[in-house]
Amino acid sequence: MRFDGRLAGPLCFLLGALAVSAAALPRGAHAQARPSDDTYHLRADRLSGSATSDEDVYTAVHVTVEHGPTTVTGDSAHVYRHRELVEVMGNVKIVDGKTRMWGSTASYNRKSRLAVLRGNVRIEEGTARITGQEARFYRNENRSVIVGNPQMQDSSRTLRADQIDYDRAKDVVLATGNVVAVDRAESTTVHAGRIRYDRARNYAWASENPVLTIEEGGGKFTGVRGTTLEFDNEKRAIVAMGDVQVERDKLRATGDRGEFYERENRALLVGKPRAWDEEGEVRGDTLDLRFENRRVSSVQVRPHASVRYEAKAEHGRAERTEAFGDTVTLVNPDEETRRAVIVGHARSLYWPSSEDSAQGGRNLSNGDSIVVEFEKGRARRATVLGAAEGTYSMAAEGDTSRVNQTEQVQYKGQRIVYDVDKNKVEVQGAADVTYKELRLNADKVIFDTKTERMRAEGNPVLYDARDRITGNTMTYDLSIRRGTIYGGKTTYERGYYYGEQIRKVSDDVLDVRNGSYTTCDLDQPHYHFGSSKMKIILRDKVIVRPAVFYIKHIPVLALPFYVFPIRAGRHSGFQLPQVEFGSSSRGGKFIRNVGYYWAVNDYLDATLWGDYYQDLQWIAHSQTRYQKRYKWSGEINSSFLHTLGTGSDRWDFFGRHFQTLGPGFTLTGQGNFVSSKDYLREESIGRSVLLRVQRNLNSQVSLNKSWGGSSMVLGLLRNQDLDPDPGGRRVQQQLPSASFSLNARPIGHLQRGKEPAFLPWLSSTVFGFRSTLLSERDRYFAAKPETTFSTGPLGQTDTTVVQADTTLALAGFLHDFRLTDQRTLLGFLRLSPSMSYSEIFYSRDAAGNRNQRAGVWQGNIGVNTALYGNFRPSIGPLRAVRHVVTPSVALVYQPSYPKLNYLDPAGILRPRFTGLPGIGLSSSETRLLTFSLRNDVHVKWGDAAQPKVLNNLIQLATFGSYDLLANRSGRRPLSDLNSSLSIHPVTQGSIDMTFAHNPYDGKLLSFGVTSGLFFRGVKRSQLQEETVQLDPAAQAVQAPTGWVPPTLISSDLPWTFSISLSHSGSAQRLSTGGYSRWRNSPTTANTSIGINPTQHWRVDYFAQFDVTGRKLTSWNYSVKRDLHCWEAQFTREFSGGITEYYFKINVKNLPEVYYEQGSRGLRGFGGIQNNF
Repeated sequence: MRFDGRLAGPLCFLLGALAVSAAALPRGAHAQARPSDDTYHLRADRLSGSATSDEDVYTAVHVTVEHGPTTVTGDSAHVYRHRELVEVMGNVKIVDGKTRMWGSTASYNRKSRLAVLRGNVRIEEGTARITGQEARFYRNENRSVIVGNPQMQDSSRTLRADQIDYDRAKDVVLATGNVVAVDRAESTTVHAGRIRYDRARNYAWASENPVLTIEEGGGKFTGVRGTTLEFDNEKRAIVAMGDVQVERDKLRATGDRGEFYERENRALLVGKPRAWDEEGEVRGDTLDLRFENRRVSSVQVRPHASVRYEAKAEHGRAERTEAFGDTVTLVNPDEETRRAVIVGHARSLYWPSSEDSAQGGRNLSNGDSIVVEFEKGRARRATVLGAAEGTYSMAAEGDTSRVNQTEQVQYKGQRIVYDVDKNKVEVQGAADVTYKELRLNADKVIFDTKTERMRAEGNPVLYDARDRITGNTMTYDLSIRRGTIYGGKTTYERGYYYGEQIRKVSDDVLDVRNGSYTTCDLDQPHYHFGSSKMKIILRDKVIVRPAVFYIKHIPVLALPFYVFPIRAGRHSGFQLPQVEFGSSSRGGKFIRNVGYYWAVNDYLDATLWGDYYQDLQWIAHSQTRYQKRYKWSGEINSSFLHTLGTGSDRWDFFGRHFQTLGPGFTLTGQGNFVSSKDYLREESIGRSVLLRVQRNLNSQVSLNKSWGGSSMVLGLLRNQDLDPDPGGRRVQQQLPSASFSLNARPIGHLQRGKEPAFLPWLSSTVFGFRSTLLSERDRYFAAKPETTFSTGPLGQTDTTVVQADTTLALAGFLHDFRLTDQRTLLGFLRLSPSMSYSEIFYSRDAAGNRNQRAGVWQGNIGVNTALYGNFRPSIGPLRAVRHVVTPSVALVYQPSYPKLNYLDPAGILRPRFTGLPGIGLSSSETRLLTFSLRNDVHVKWGDAAQPKVLNNLIQLATFGSYDLLANRSGRRPLSDLNSSLSIHPVTQGSIDMTFAHNPYDGKLLSFGVTSGLFFRGVKRSQLQEETVQLDPAAQAVQAPTGWVPPTLISSDLPWTFSISLSHSGSAQRLSTGGYSRWRNSPTTANTSIGINPTQHWRVDYFAQFDVTGRKLTSWNYSVKRDLHCWEAQFTREFSGGITEYYFKINVKNLPEVYYEQGSRGLRGFGGIQNNF
């Protein structure tokens, strides 16, 4: 489209023509005449007329009328004096200076002040000419009108309309009805229903479907439409308003308003403007067009700019480009878009042609600004500047599969260049490229979109999932996920890997040439393993061939090959941390603790390990564990021993299981089985001393269900004693056991909101119930001696023990009912009464009676209170003392139940209901008074404004009982008085003492005291606590281990110190009266010191001193040194007259590489252990 100021020419011509027309009228028709000027001179060849009462008419032939400089001629004229009307007919001609007018007739009505020229009206002035059928001149309105297809033209311009008006007072020209203005010199045409021109402002308005048409040659036209077209001839500008439309060849543009400036060679389109052709479109808030030689040189869209461009294609869809930003500028020399500049929040999208899109190629770019270069209608190059980033989609367009939707390369940097012809994306300046789990950082990254290969230069760093590789130069093929790093360095799990060339041959495998491995993070590591060939299996292991161990640059050890484990967390593999080789006189050569760990999944694992003795036996151990949080957990342990000489087999099995079956519903089970009662005593199976002396096998299953206010337990149990005493129980079986409990609850309650109170006087009375069922079957071991006689010369007798078992089956019920209450009396006494009733049922009592029932009740009432005393002595820093005394007393009563006992055949009184654990009753009468007195002292000390509160500085408690029935049995009613005293003067120390006295003679029966102090330095730094989330089966089962020296735990405290002292003694009552000699236990003092003199040193010391014997009973000290990637520790210990030491130096992250010495360590010159 194009526009210049000459478009206003036709309207200027319209104004000029109307002005000539108005000026050409008789002067009397154009102005208010003064009296001296209101004179007309009439000449005619013949003049005739008559005067009547109605009319005074004169007729003139070949008339000439002169009025000032104006002359009117015609073939004839009629003058109506009364009507003040003059008519001139036939070849009317009006001459006024250089203006000439012609018409068939002319008339002037003086009363109405209207002058009319009719019939083929023609007005000429110079080269200007106006034609029409009628011209009217209204003197009162000072307005002129030309009708009858009026037309005005000069040498280059033509104006046509249905009517042309000229308002001289307003100096406004108005053309209406099919207005057409043509400027042949400017090749412009205006069509409108109405055109209004203000001569004073030199401004025109075209309305009623106005259309501006510009002919540009070569058959091309530009059209401008709008609700209104405004022409400013002073500024040489046009404004189109209201549904503006611009058309030029195949170009279209729309908007709410258009502005065209000839002097600036500029056009603006605003109000949701949009411009498009068959290859694309632009949108925004404003379209700013610039022109050169009446051609568009550039288009700028701002703000919220968008550009869509699609080149022509012979088949299918062509390449498509979209751009968005605050401002988009299209540079169009020769009317062909060569460059698009997007500034501010720039975004560019590129789609390849339909032929190329089958293999992907869509590209999205973002940045501060983007420059897109075009050639022959196609985008050839895009440059993104400032916070540049983009996404390249490798999936074919229309491919919606989840897998292919992730086939995207994301990139960002300071500058991005996308070369469409070369199929390359070049990211410059802090380049960051991401593809799936792969991420590449470098100074520059070049990505070939066709071959899907990347090349990184300038400190490249490759991240692949959890792996990181650095180098000098890097290449990578995305299609096969393989790459090569030159001068590479990478870290995996516990170590750093270097190589002249690192090549990724698969997703999980790297090949390294001339590489090295270390866990030291220094540029010049303290140690490393070097190898000409190295294979890294990610998150699994590193295989090197050969392996040379260097300390600094000195080789100290070489192996043909070696495997480094780098797998994190739980994983399957052989476990050889404590493998032992050796020989013994009993079993010959042996190998012990060879094991394999199998991590089945996140919820299940298993371990198998074993020992082999060449001349004796082999042993296999297994452990299987499973756990799923909030669902189930358990383990199964077993061992199997085969004796080589005899071929005998022995085994044991242990398992436990826990499972949640539902809300408040659980299942618990445990089983323990063994093939031989002596098997667990075998030292070779690796059981601890505690397990070897444990002679019971216990198996049980229980179901537990709880509701809101009750619970139930159902169980099965089997317990076997492997070494029962004569007459003792060999096997105990509970088939089944069950219990039901009703949780304690108040009988009544106070008002609850809108719920009325129910027995409010019982709201503090609590009721509880428990019922137990037990069916037990026991087998007892019985040893019966039998005597046999022989007929030998001496008549000896032989006695042998014959083993025999007896079985006892018994079942019973127990019901417990309990009522408790707590009330306050007199405002300071707390009263606590309670009563219980227990009832049992036995299938057979001890006397042999079947289906027996019995019940007992018991009552209890207790009273306690608290007395407070506050003192403010203000002695030194002591500000206040609070003394709290809490006395309490309780009475327990149960009547006697003699029917609960029976006399056995020997006349001994025995209980009837016995044999079922937990189901029994007491027949004894009880009248017991218990009492206690507690004293608590709290203090405030320090600053009077903000004193420090020290609670429980002193706590002293004394308790005892008084038996009201003691006189019946001749016993003293008052029990021993037991007391405890605790003193806490500081938070770092305390003193605790216990006493027991005979209340009748005041004899001290026992005494014990323990005191301690602990001090520590101020933390060097505030360490952040970490919460470690263990996976369901994180504690992997290991082979049995030997003695391990104490591991020193680093601390952020510079030092710690603690000391404690303990002493006790007692005297026993003698059956003959009096007391035994007071016996003191050894008084011992323990002290420990821990010092961190520096960040890398740690020293610990512990000692135990027998104060009574005045000797040091045991001590140990440990020294640990952090040697960067190494660590060393030395421990020396004395205990029981034996002195031991242990020394070890090892690589921190490779505990398999170590050197150790010590009486309990594995002797030798270090070693490398394999764990893969």
